[in-house]
Amino acid sequence: MILKATELKKDFPRSGKSSNFFTAVQPVDLTVSSGEMTVITGKSGSGKSTLLNMLSGMLQPTSGKVTLDETDIYSLDEKTRALLRNEKTGLIPQGNTALLSLSVLENVLLPFVLYHKEEPPAARAKELLDKVGIAELMNEKPGELSGGEFRRMAVARALLMNPGILFADEPTAGLDSENTEAVLSLLRKAADSGAAVLLVTHEDDAAKYADRILTMDGGRLFDTGR
Repeated sequence: MILKATELKKDFPRSGKSSNFFTAVQPVDLTVSSGEMTVITGKSGSGKSTLLNMLSGMLQPTSGKVTLDETDIYSLDEKTRALLRNEKTGLIPQGNTALLSLSVLENVLLPFVLYHKEEPPAARAKELLDKVGIAELMNEKPGELSGGEFRRMAVARALLMNPGILFADEPTAGLDSENTEAVLSLLRKAADSGAAVLLVTHEDDAAKYADRILTMDGGRLFDTGR
């Protein structure tokens, strides 16, 4: 699976009466391939999350193109694009996204339940919850979780359907060193199993797991040489 961005750019209008725009992401060209773990580092506000959200199909770019295996994802209507994301991608978002009325296990199973009529893969979900260290919390509601536990639930949910490409936005935020290593090891294993993994972070822990490290600064993407 190959994800390719061509001249990808994002402008946001400034607040107030000004007609000026703020360019969060300057034109970016990027290719991410199966079996590769790409880490994008940079300070908060550098444009990392905006770039990831465009690449994952969650945020319409101002200009440029994103293709996933030759499919221009922003040429699709929102319903078709959502189906494509569900079938081929996994996303670990930066925010705490979950349905609070569902249990932790039910939230992990949600990507499958939304688009499939078959019996959900509960055994797979429980295995992933065990790997991220929160199997004992599977029947709790998300509101009972700490921030770090919430992040690990999101990791399990993103990995549930063995996605061809995995997007991770600050996946180790709020985690201690042991759980950081556990999460990064899972992402590395996903890449080793053939997934394309794109991770954005302002922390240094992910570098040793990466095949390639890029840096975002002022909305521009730079290759650091690895």
